[in-house]
Amino acid sequence: MAIEWEAYEFLLGEWEGGREGDPGQGHGRFSFTFELDKNILVRRNRTIFPPTKEREGYTHDDLLIIYTEAAGEKRGMYFDNEEHVIHYAASVSPDQETITLVSDPIPSAPQFRFTYIKTGKDTLDARFEMTPPGKPGAFFTYIEGSAQRLKRK
Repeated sequence: MAIEWEAYEFLLGEWEGGREGDPGQGHGRFSFTFELDKNILVRRNRTIFPPTKEREGYTHDDLLIIYTEAAGEKRGMYFDNEEHVIHYAASVSPDQETITLVSDPIPSAPQFRFTYIKTGKDTLDARFEMTPPGKPGAFFTYIEGSAQRLKRK
């Protein structure tokens, strides 16, 4: 079975960027690579949030694996060092310049949406949104930022 990944190729490489949002300003690096003979797309991320007057500094590490279900739908599994595990449905915009991952709704829990927007050959914007618990679809921006590709893979 051939797995279609063309729309996701703009994400490949090593990236560096900054983020702003509720947890504060952070700076990090992430990478996207195809693995397992191009059967999965893997993102590895590390963001460092420096200390502020309100809180201690901390590091956020996460791993996202995007894969194809038997029916051809793209799905994502997210894991981080804060013990979060999130199941996503992945989609591509008609112009193939935006990748959106929306978490499966769970009653009485927040829902999440992660969006990557291609803004240039080696630049992108990223936005992480969530909903209040029990209010699927009522997204607000939690963190957003931009990134510059350091190296293509």
